[in-house]
Formats: sequence, structure tokens, C-alpha cells
Amino acid sequence: MNLFTQFLSERSGLPEPPLRLLLTVLLGFPAAVIYNYLFGQNAQISTTKDGVNLSHYKIYYILGAGILLNYFFNSFYIYHSLLTISVTYGLLYILGEQTLKNRFIANVCVWIFNAVYLLLGYYYMQTDDYDITWTMTHCVLCLRLMGFGFDYYDAAKHLQKKVAEGTVNPVGLEAEVKQTAVIKEDENTTTTTNQSKKTPSSILPLSFLDDTPLFELPNILEVFAYCLFPSAFLVGPQFSFSLFKKWINNETQQELTTLQKEETYKIQIVYVLRSVALAALYLGIQQTIGTQYSTSYLLTEEYRSLNFINRLFILCLAGKFAYMKYIGIWLLTEGSVALFGISYDRRNYYNTVDKKNVTLFSGLANTKPALFETATSIDHIILSFNINTNLWTKYYVFKRLRFLGNKNLSQFGTLAFLAIWHGFHTMYFVTFLLEFVYVQAETVLRERLVVPYIYPFVGSSDNSMKKGPLFYAWKIIAWATCQFTVTYAVVGFELLKVHKSIAAYQSVYFVGHIPALIVLALHKILPKPMSMKKKVE
Repeated sequence: MNLFTQFLSERSGLPEPPLRLLLTVLLGFPAAVIYNYLFGQNAQISTTKDGVNLSHYKIYYILGAGILLNYFFNSFYIYHSLLTISVTYGLLYILGEQTLKNRFIANVCVWIFNAVYLLLGYYYMQTDDYDITWTMTHCVLCLRLMGFGFDYYDAAKHLQKKVAEGTVNPVGLEAEVKQTAVIKEDENTTTTTNQSKKTPSSILPLSFLDDTPLFELPNILEVFAYCLFPSAFLVGPQFSFSLFKKWINNETQQELTTLQKEETYKIQIVYVLRSVALAALYLGIQQTIGTQYSTSYLLTEEYRSLNFINRLFILCLAGKFAYMKYIGIWLLTEGSVALFGISYDRRNYYNTVDKKNVTLFSGLANTKPALFETATSIDHIILSFNINTNLWTKYYVFKRLRFLGNKNLSQFGTLAFLAIWHGFHTMYFVTFLLEFVYVQAETVLRERLVVPYIYPFVGSSDNSMKKGPLFYAWKIIAWATCQFTVTYAVVGFELLKVHKSIAAYQSVYFVGHIPALIVLALHKILPKPMSMKKKVE
């Protein structure tokens, strides 16, 4: 326990763990301010001091600041982070570079080691409440190291493919790795420049571009700095090592003129202030009103004495406030990440010409409040909540499950991975299973009901029909349904225990479970329409 935050907790009356979490996130801002003061936007990677590349000093600073903030949050338990990073690097170096020189085995060992370490941490630290302990930072670190291991393996897989095609001599494979690393770096510069001319819909997410494979194992200090990034080690966001390396080398803004850099800096400050203001709004509402309608309130006699409509409304309200604390913290983190500048996405610079750009530093945004609050489908929720973790699982889990030969199985496997990543509480698994059921039910309703029978009357957002009152009435219904499902589902996630969740859901007669299950059951019984048969064929 941090003595400073314990003192503040006693004086303010706030619980110490969330207070420590909030202060650690806030400390990311002065860390970013000092970084910008020391290195600045105009620093070039060719600039040297005493013969040492400036990027080395950046690494030292990021590593030092990351260790200090990690120690502030975890105290002595920082050794868990330091140990797992060291062992992971050792496995990749020994098995991938020295003895076996087999990146696949090295990657498998990295995944097994990090998964077992995290699960053992959950086993020994887990309580009946939501735990804010060293396991919180470790679950973020676990994904980062697993992704790093896959990036290291993917480069070898790329080269093995070239060997199979006969374009690379197996004897010179080690030299080819180093040569490809240089070529790949040049290609990435060209690719990024070309992508700036594309429309936003064709842009890959900044966190995981197509240059993630690591053709050479970075040095250990770079890996430590990457894993302990001051504004991302606690609650994310997740991003690739290649993005971190490009940012350290100042590649992201190299091509900008002095005037463009000044304009970019103004946009950066506005974006940071916007993130902080939204975070204050979300956290303020959650602390002033949300505490009165927490999920624990759903277990009280006062709640059970209300009529059904009020119980249902308050249950959804409790779920809504549960989301607010996550969104608020992620928005704060987004602000400090943007202040460091690593979330800068120069592919969006074209928007600054007409001053409409608000996304130039949103490359690592973990939430999109506007889309989340107006979501009319589960897809919108996935695209607007915990974005970079969803991207990580899509890139490193979902796509790697192609061998299952079924998209639904891959999706189920991905959700199962996310459930166990959160911990051993049964309701984590039940909640993600419920999400899977909702996604399937929504797909069925869209193909059986919405597209053939509703869109012809109300018009869809992607056709040329003029949007009239019926269209907006339908959107309101879709919005209400979507908001109900996501707020209903998260209640079990927050309550953690099965008996508590059953008590809460029983108070509203499982109204969020039964309809979705009925939809899937009817889908199996009723004959499929021609449109769905064609997809199967």
C-alpha cells in the first residue's frame, strides 16, 4: 500500500486503491510534460549528444519514468513486472537467437509463461471484490508481452514463406533477417506516406499496422521501456513495439515543416484538453450520481421493494454508471498518451487543411464516447469501448484461430480468451458468453427481420432513401435496445459472484437473457430465408 495515497485516503474519505489508480494515471501528464521539455517535437534522431543518439536518452527517460510510476502504484510488487519482462526477453533471446534458434518455440514458451504467471497471480490475489492490485498492471503487461512474442515469431514466419517460395537461400537466412529488417523499415516509410492519401475507411489502426513483425530482437532496455510506458502500463492502451520504436526515433513527424509542426502542436493541446474535460465529466457524474446507483445497490431490500419498471430502469442505470468509470479513466489515459505524442497519426493530417481535424492524436484512443453513447448495435460498442484491447485480440487471437474453419468458433475462442484473461470469477465467463449470445441474436434479427422487413419501410443509413420520421423512430428503438443489452450484461461482470448476479437478474425476471435465447432457438427451428441459405452455400 502506498503511504502517500493512504494518507490522502484518510483525509479525503475516498478508498485508497481507486485513489492510487487515479493519481497514477494523472502523474502520466507531468511525465509527458517533462518529456516534451527535454526532447521536444523538433528533436531529430540524427541529433547526438556526446556521440550517443538522442533516441537512447528518450529510452532512458521513458524507462525511468515508467519504473517510478509503476513503483508508485505497485510499490514492492513492481518486481512482478520486472521479473516477467526479464524472463520473456530471456526466452526469446536464448530459444530464438542462441540455442534452438526457433522463434516458434520461443513464442510458445512466452505465451505459456505469461499466461501461467498471470493466472497464478489471480489465484493468490483474487478476492470477492474488484481487485486493484499488481494484477491490474500485470494483465496489461501480459498482453503486451504475448503480442511482442508473436511479433518476433511473425518475422520468422514471413522469411520461412520466402524460403518455401525459393526467393531466399535457407543457408543465408540469418543474414536475410537483418537485410529484411532494413528493407522493411524503408518500405514502412513509403507505405505510411501512401496511406496518408487513402480515405479513413482504408486506414489500418495505428496500434497494430502491417509492420509489427520484428525481424531483429530489440535490445532489452527498449523492451523494458516499451512495456513500462508511463501512460500505458496501468490500463493500456495496447500498441505494437514497432509503433513505439518509430515514435522514439521521431519518424512520425519527420516530414512536417516547421509551420505544420506548430499547427500540429496546437491540435495536440486541444485534443489533450478535450480528453481531460470529457474524463472529468464522466468521472464526475460517476462519483456524484453513480455511487448512489452502484451494482451493489441492486442487492438491497430498498431496491427489491421497488416496482418492476423502476427495478429494470435502475439496473440499466447501474450498468451505465459502471461503464462510466472505465470510459473516464481511459479518457484520462488518452490525454496523457496524446501529450507524449505517440498517438499521433500523420495519415490523418489532410484534415488539418480545413481545420476540421479532431482525430490527429486519436490513434491510440481506447474509447469513442460519441459512438458509444449513440450506438445502435453491438458492433458499435465493440468499435467504441476498450478499442485497443479488442484490436489486440482480433490481431493476435481471432485471426490466429482461422484453423478452426468457422468464424463463430473463432469468435467464441476469442471471448473465452478474454474471459480467462480477466480472472477466475465465474461471471466473467458468463458475461462474455452472454455477449456472444447477443452478437448471434443480433445477427439473426438483422438478417431475418430488419433487412427484409424493416429497412424497406424506414430506409437504412446506407441507401439513397430519404431519411424520414420512421427511420429516426427505428434508430431510437435500435439505440434503446443496444443500450439495454450492454448495460444489462455488465451488471454480472461487476457483481463477480454468481449468487449476487442471479439475485440482481432475478429481480427483473432475467428479461435480458430470455429474449436472446428465444431468438436463437427460433432461428434453429424456423426455415432459413433464401438470403441466409446463399451465405451458407
